[in-house]
Parts: sequence; structure tokens; C-alpha cells
Amino acid sequence: MSVATASNALSGTRPVAESTRQRVFRVAEELDYHPNLIARGLRRQETRTIALLVADIANPYYPAVARAIHDRVGSHGYVSFIGNTDGDPLTEVRVLEEMRSRSVDGVIMSTMSLSAERIRSVLGPTIPLVLLTGEPPEGPDGSPRRILADEVSTDDETGVREAVAHLLDRGRRAIGFLSGPDATVPGSNRLAHFRAAMADHGAPVVEAWVEHATGYTIDGGFAAAERLFARADRPAAVMCANDQIAIGAIEAARDADLAIPEDIAIVGFDDIPTSKLLSPRLTTVINPATLIGYACADALIRRIEHPARPFDRYALATHLVVRGSA
Repeated sequence: MSVATASNALSGTRPVAESTRQRVFRVAEELDYHPNLIARGLRRQETRTIALLVADIANPYYPAVARAIHDRVGSHGYVSFIGNTDGDPLTEVRVLEEMRSRSVDGVIMSTMSLSAERIRSVLGPTIPLVLLTGEPPEGPDGSPRRILADEVSTDDETGVREAVAHLLDRGRRAIGFLSGPDATVPGSNRLAHFRAAMADHGAPVVEAWVEHATGYTIDGGFAAAERLFARADRPAAVMCANDQIAIGAIEAARDADLAIPEDIAIVGFDDIPTSKLLSPRLTTVINPATLIGYACADALIRRIEHPARPFDRYALATHLVVRGSA
């Protein structure tokens, strides 16, 4: 039996007689043979690996995204692994450089600190890239953003507008905002949508009621809310850049003996599983993690299979779900 015949039987790339295939498998099992995927990848210029880069895998939102990506790319024969960047620009650059050196077949990255253009420049021009982004399709001058990547985003604007309208309809005109670290994508974009929604309703944004958490975490939200709730002129409601920050705000409100929602209404963003387990349950904007994961994976597979196709941007809907906290 030739080496080529044995290789075809193991890989399934070309038809081999069933009796021959069974004989090859039996010998491979006896020898405890396992194919060298790295060597195969070098020959074919592919590694069958996909990298997912996120800011904080401890944030309950990202595991749902990661699971959907893992399931989808796995059905196409790819293995996915996760890189954690902590939303730090230097770490984001380092991890991107590692992915480039490892010759992954594609990268899905949740934007946090680096711009889309910077991500592409670090990763290089050829590796397929999908960005999970909250950035608008237009640049600051109103012209379309042109980057060599597919983008999956959510309609954060609609969700924030629904949240603001809900609070105003409940008579809460004094509304604060707990954002993430300054100059990070999700918080800054959601804060911008908050400002626009308030302006459309003729409601002033009091800058003293805008606080920036040190991270999109419960601890970060607690510290930011603690500063806000200590003010003599604190707001009657607060919207948060994500659910983790909102959970921290709920803890801070309890420490300040503020009843929720009577003394302070709190709204989150993402609808992580914990949001339904709180007391009161968290009013929040549903950000569909599983659907986002599927959309990212599908976009990347399309790009790998058809590298010359035009770049696409996919936007998924968000909407407010009203529960007990507001």
C-alpha cells in the first residue's frame, strides 16, 4: 500500500476502497497514530483554527457569544480558541501579533480600545477578520468607514432610545449615565446615544451625573454608582453601559439605603443571565449574544471561503425589556 493511499484513507480527501480504508484505520489504531495537524496546515497553508478575542471572558455576555461561535465554526471543521485582552490597547496589539504569527485562519474580535483600522494594520492585510463592534458605519465626517474587515454590530441606538423613553414616561427626567472607561468603544457609543435621546426629548444631560467606571465590571459599576449616589443632587434614574455595571449600581444603591426603583431606577444593557436572578429583576436592553455569535461565525466562514467578496456589515436588533428595577 502506498503512502498516498494511506493518507487519502485517513484524511478522506479522495475515495478509497472500503476494505482498504478499514485496514488503514486498524493499523493506525494499533500504532496509536495521530495526524500532525500543524504539519498538514503548513502544507495546505491553513491551520483550521479560529481566534476569538474579547475584553473580558469573565463577563457573562462573552461566553454566550463564544459558545455560538464555537458551535458554528466547529460544524465547518474549525477549532476556536479565546484570547483575553482586558480591553488594554497594548495587550490587544500583543495578542493580535500572536494570532498573526500563529497563522490562524481567521480572527473574530470584540472592539474595545483599538480602532478598526489599527486592528487591521496590526493583524496584517490577508487574515480574514470579523469585528464585533459598536462603532457607527460612518466616520466623524459622515463618510462611510472603509476597513478591510466584515463587521457585526447591534443597533445600540434603538435600545438606548427605548430605555430613555421608558424612564421619561415614568416621570424620571433626572437621569444619569454610568459608562465604561473613557475612550472605550461600547460605553462611549452608548453614552453618545444616551445624549442624543435625551436631547430629542428636550431633557438636559447633567454632566455631574455622568460617571465612568474603571471597567465593565460589578466592582467598577459599584464604585462609579457610589460616587454618583453620594451627591446631594443625585438623579432619580441611571442608565448603565452594561449589566455588570448595573449590578454594581444595585449593590451601591442598597449600601446607600436607596430603594429600587422607588428612590433610584436602574437600567442595564446586554441582558446577561444574572439580570433575571436579581431582586428586583433588572430592566435592561436585550443584546442577543447567541445570534451575534452565529452572525460573527457565519461572516468569517464566508470570508474564508470567498476572500474576494465585498466586505459586509451586519446589524442585529436590540430592544428594552422592562422588569422590576425601572
